Amino acid sequence: MYIVNTTFVVEPEAQEQWLDIINNRYIPFIKENGFTVLALSRVISVEAVSHFTYSLLVEAPELEDYRRLSGELFDEYVRIADPLFGTKVMWLTTLMKKLA
Repeated sequence: MYIVNTTFVVEPEAQEQWLDIINNRYIPFIKENGFTVLALSRVISVEAVSHFTYSLLVEAPELEDYRRLSGELFDEYVRIADPLFGTKVMWLTTLMKKLA
């Protein structure tokens, strides 16, 4: 079992619209494509920051599932979000192997 973590850094002026797209378009799209175990969380910082950070965790049973998620399904996020937000939302994806 693998966990795919995508961390998003969102500028304040884009936050409300970005959350709407993630919750109402992108997460349903991921679920429709068979990835039903996921969590969207806000990363809380003790330091003052000028942006919002979110983490989207998606379970991928096999490496092939990760490849599909990081390929065609992330391409859908890029298709939806990049034209709207550009550099107002930056993101990074990491792959973790679940041990327990």
